[in-house]
Amino acid sequence: MTSNWLRDHLPDATSVRRKLHMQLGGSDTHPDACRAWIRNTFAQPTVWHLNRRSVAGGVAVGLFISWIPIPLQMLLAAVIAAVLRVHVPVSVVMVWFTNPLTFAPLLYAAWRSGSMILGKPVLAEPLSFSTHSLLISAGQAWPTLLTGMLFCACVSAVLGFTITMLVWRIHALRRWRQRPHRWDKSGSD
Repeated sequence: MTSNWLRDHLPDATSVRRKLHMQLGGSDTHPDACRAWIRNTFAQPTVWHLNRRSVAGGVAVGLFISWIPIPLQMLLAAVIAAVLRVHVPVSVVMVWFTNPLTFAPLLYAAWRSGSMILGKPVLAEPLSFSTHSLLISAGQAWPTLLTGMLFCACVSAVLGFTITMLVWRIHALRRWRQRPHRWDKSGSD
């Protein structure tokens, strides 16, 4: 994945601010503190700059937030990425790791991970499908699920960061080796 491809496919800071109606020097003369903080945070050029560290950090933030079962994950990922000064659009895109197609397998993986970490049996008793027993089972499953989700979030964030840094480095070395060298053309005849 090259920075040129990312630059072509991800929005720039100006278009995001325009779409969110957060232009600097806007029409309101006295913005509230929260809006001013958001505007100043997203105005920093480091959150839009494409480099190895910022993209890898955006991948890590997005993958971590994607495991947290809350609404408005993309907004949370964007704010955390801006606060940490990593690439905001990449963090928002990586939140899409959890979607309707991947939700059930990821929920199962979190449940299995949480049950292994907490030392709980995977199925303590046979499932019964009465409303009362399902509510009790769901209430008892939350600590296991949240533990598994937190574990999976940390592991996927670290793996995403590491793999992105490694792939970026390999790609940069490959491009560096393929470039024409000045001394090869003007050197020995």
